[in-house]
Amino acid sequence: MNQLDTFETALLTELRQHVAERNSRPARRSRTRLVVAGLGVAAAAVTAAVVVPGLGVTPAYSVQEGNSGEITVSVERFEDASGLEQALRAHGIPADVTYVPDGGQCAAGRYDVADRDLTGMLLSLGTNEFKVTLPPGAVRDGETFVIAASLVRLPATGDPDGDGISTLEGSRVWVQADVATGPVAPCRVVPGSDG
Repeated sequence: MNQLDTFETALLTELRQHVAERNSRPARRSRTRLVVAGLGVAAAAVTAAVVVPGLGVTPAYSVQEGNSGEITVSVERFEDASGLEQALRAHGIPADVTYVPDGGQCAAGRYDVADRDLTGMLLSLGTNEFKVTLPPGAVRDGETFVIAASLVRLPATGDPDGDGISTLEGSRVWVQADVATGPVAPCRVVPGSDG
């Protein structure tokens, strides 16, 4: 998911070596904290992570700043909207993040969309995540970056019609990413467009 540059890769390798050495002798907490803090600063990213038994650490979201000042937001799980808002604020971007349950959507008209060309703002959907890339200056003073999203898991259906076509499990995702001017009203949930 994350692409690291040469320095970040070297720093991550060094951190892994440190952890391996630490596991073979008694830990020194203050040194470990210093190395971890250095990694966080070097990567210039904020990531929320959850430990899933048997799977290890899986990030819910990440916020990364590129060399040109663009911000890339990646969301893998619809959890901790307030944490993502805080991570964006740490990069100077006021944000309103809403994860809508059960495939719903936010009703239209809860904010005024910035009336200008947002060239360079990109939204992409992947198998397990969505990403929004904001070019430098996309969110100006008095504006708010708005993300609203919902997800519905779709179960496998096998071959219900006997036509030889099976449907594997999947998901239906709705994502809205905008720059709003003025206040952003709370999301009033309405059924999804196909539900």
